[in-house]
Amino acid sequence: MNNPATMRSKTIAIIGGGPAGLMAADILSARGFQVSLYERKPSVGRKLLMAGRGGLNLTHSEDIELFIQKYGDRAGILESIIHAFPPSALRAWCEELGEKTFIGSSGRIFPENFKASPLLRAWTARMEKQGVHFMPNYEWQGWAQDHLTFKTSDGTTTIKADAVLLALGGASWPRLGSDGLWVSLLEKEGVTVAPLQPSNCGFCVHWSSVFLEKFAGHPLKGITICLESTKAYGEIMITAKGVEGGAIYALSSLIREEINKKYSATIHLDLKPDINLDSLKERLQKPRGRKSFSNYLRGALNLPPVAIGLLMELPERTMLRDYSAHKLASLIKKYPLTLQGPFPIDRAISTAGGAAFESVNEDLMLLNKPGVFLAGEMLDWEAPTGGYLLQATIATGAHAARGIIKWLENPEKELSHPLS
Repeated sequence: MNNPATMRSKTIAIIGGGPAGLMAADILSARGFQVSLYERKPSVGRKLLMAGRGGLNLTHSEDIELFIQKYGDRAGILESIIHAFPPSALRAWCEELGEKTFIGSSGRIFPENFKASPLLRAWTARMEKQGVHFMPNYEWQGWAQDHLTFKTSDGTTTIKADAVLLALGGASWPRLGSDGLWVSLLEKEGVTVAPLQPSNCGFCVHWSSVFLEKFAGHPLKGITICLESTKAYGEIMITAKGVEGGAIYALSSLIREEINKKYSATIHLDLKPDINLDSLKERLQKPRGRKSFSNYLRGALNLPPVAIGLLMELPERTMLRDYSAHKLASLIKKYPLTLQGPFPIDRAISTAGGAAFESVNEDLMLLNKPGVFLAGEMLDWEAPTGGYLLQATIATGAHAARGIIKWLENPEKELSHPLS
């Protein structure tokens, strides 16, 4: 049996001060381990604070099995990790830190004050009391034999630890610290890394100058978008480069993969999802009189100007006024929009890709570097917005922390099979 005093003398280096690294530091320091958290920026939790500007959507209240399915083809891998730290545990953790949560009308869960800063202050204060050493302005450079190397303001330094957690994020929001430079460092060590790609992102559209002048920055609300059989309802935003917004983000992974295969993707917009095709056709059979085509659509369907502008973007725009009621109604219910490519990764909310699950065991430890664990967006998974991103990030941090404890208690244990 391990001596508790000996176990508490074990040193753990956590690299990355985002939610995954912070959760692991909290759990491990509470168990009495000597934890040092290294962050390349001057302070920790910068992406968490950025997320807080939108109210800090922590997680979601839907049934846990439906929740897990939001992780797509990684649902089977993440299922046990999220069951071990489910949304209810995340809410309880918040309340331990003095931040009560509530369920919004959409089922999303937020802190009552909608802010991240009070939660982050309480969290870091607790960890300081538990003995966590916060090491800002330490930029990880890889390994020198079995030592970690860091670039600091005083030059390069090396550190030896009994266990290491890497939680450096993906490649979105590089100004906040996640720039994906770790990819080459892991590949140098023989770790398989799927290419990092933008997720929960916008997509490029070749708008006309006339449309851009009138509608760039305008939202298109209450629509449904569809790619093949998958649908999302909500809002999209017209931008100078294309489209973004919640409904687009919900299908972003499918759109991105379609573009990867075919170099473009055509989605279909239902510009009036609250009216069925027959009712729409009936309304369009009313005489137009002397109204302009735009005013007719606005009056008959309450179609907003930006939606009418989209119709005017079509090559056949000069013929629309001569369409039958059925043909025009069908177009409004299934408007084709071709997307050319995702916005740059540094504009994405999150990233897909990362270290392959085949490279880690069930405790998220690298198979070819015993004692080194991964968590958060460094791993190859993605999820839509709505609380799923933060939930899995924190859950993997908690899972890796438990794995570190197991490893330190029995470092001679045979490495298990890959988690895939």
